Amino acid sequence: VFLFINTASASDVEQCELDFNSLKDTYVNSNIEATVIQSAQSEMEPLSLVHLNKNGIPYTTWKSLNNEVSGYSIRKNKGFDYNQNRGFVGPLIWHQTLIWDKIFSNESNLNGYDCSILGRTRLAGRKVTVLRLSPVDEIRYGFIVSNDADTNLPVELAVISPNQSVVAKFTVTAVHSTAALNLSFPDETFDRIEKMSKVEESSPTAWSELVIPTNFSIKRQGEEESSEGNKISYQIFSDGIVEFKVYKNNKSSLNIVSATDGTLSVMRKNSKFNEYAVVGEIPLDLCSLILSKITENR
Repeated sequence: VFLFINTASASDVEQCELDFNSLKDTYVNSNIEATVIQSAQSEMEPLSLVHLNKNGIPYTTWKSLNNEVSGYSIRKNKGFDYNQNRGFVGPLIWHQTLIWDKIFSNESNLNGYDCSILGRTRLAGRKVTVLRLSPVDEIRYGFIVSNDADTNLPVELAVISPNQSVVAKFTVTAVHSTAALNLSFPDETFDRIEKMSKVEESSPTAWSELVIPTNFSIKRQGEEESSEGNKISYQIFSDGIVEFKVYKNNKSSLNIVSATDGTLSVMRKNSKFNEYAVVGEIPLDLCSLILSKITENR
């Protein structure tokens, strides 16, 4: 009996992972325009999503429909923000929808997540299969993904906190196919923005004063210039889906120690000589763990 249960459980996990990977492949290779409703902390915002695949390269452009025309555009998860008339492009800042881009990217992986099929139901008038991605350490966000049984495209993504509350939800209300002939921005714009980025050190080592959870690994490090012209060191960590960044700057007086907005959390802490700040798509408790060894005396 136990052998049967274990075999069935393993089969369910394998099927869930197959379904999730199939969903990602379909999305990455699709050419679609969609309207997505972003819900977070009792606020709702309509967004336009255009996802294209041209010559095997995925392009995604998000645009706010809330009385303004601004958003961001990415090519293989790297890109920029743009303003109302698209006459200005600038560095890519954090957006709630970036978590959607990362989960459905062909570069994401499920290391450190359990995949399970919750069942099949109807959502927004469509038959969907509901998948749950649960972190094995229970200190990161989990995800509930609903994919359309007919098109195999995502219909909804819910981000779940460790206490099992929904911190953000993205629901597709309308979607149709489009042609990949005209990109929102030409490749020259992406190339120009990428050339402006500094070359970052390969194979960096995480700062010893940080507590980095097992399922995260360092991806890159570099420096950013502050508004005062100072160089601020940073390191970026990822678990294969979400990311967080740790900044190290000169010691300062802390006005706001921590804050959270939807899926984004920010926490700052002073050591004897430096200020550290964690920014990323992780819960505040995880930010606190990362900075737990840092004190005013060291």
